[in-house]
Amino acid sequence: MREKYLALILGMILITVLFFWLAGNTLKKNEADIKSYDKKIKNTLEKLNSAMIMDEQLRQFTEIIGNSLTKEDKFSVDELNDFQKKIESLRDQNQMKLVKISDSNKFAEAGMLETTYTIELEGTFQQMGQFISALEAQNHIIKIQYLDISPTQIATKSGTQDPNAPNKYKISLELSIFKVKKGA
Repeated sequence: MREKYLALILGMILITVLFFWLAGNTLKKNEADIKSYDKKIKNTLEKLNSAMIMDEQLRQFTEIIGNSLTKEDKFSVDELNDFQKKIESLRDQNQMKLVKISDSNKFAEAGMLETTYTIELEGTFQQMGQFISALEAQNHIIKIQYLDISPTQIATKSGTQDPNAPNKYKISLELSIFKVKKGA
């Protein structure tokens, strides 16, 4: 009888060892499969993110191209007023003082329209940088023809100015907006 119990216990031990050995092998195989799937998912997500970024950039480019094509021979008054409002909005967002703004049509190459804005602003160097960055981010073909920065107020320790006040600059800016005639 004792031998039967001993054989039964040895059989149970053997079955238990076999069970854990098979479970361990299965887990190792599954772990390798999971790592393989994780790498594939990571690569696919990287490709998806790149494609989404590229899609956004191409949409913006399409919008710029759409805004820059025309069948007209000159800029309409509404277009000029809208752009001037955008400039005013950007100036207001950056809390700069508008000294002067004027626009004029320029003679451009055949098949192109060009209008030029001359803008004079006052503000800090940081405000100027933010204004120009926001201006160049507009959905138009814009070229800055001329940029002049000169100090108007320098924070000094003597005089009536606050010594902690930031330096103020006068920014003179000449920029051109271009459009291309369709079929040119």
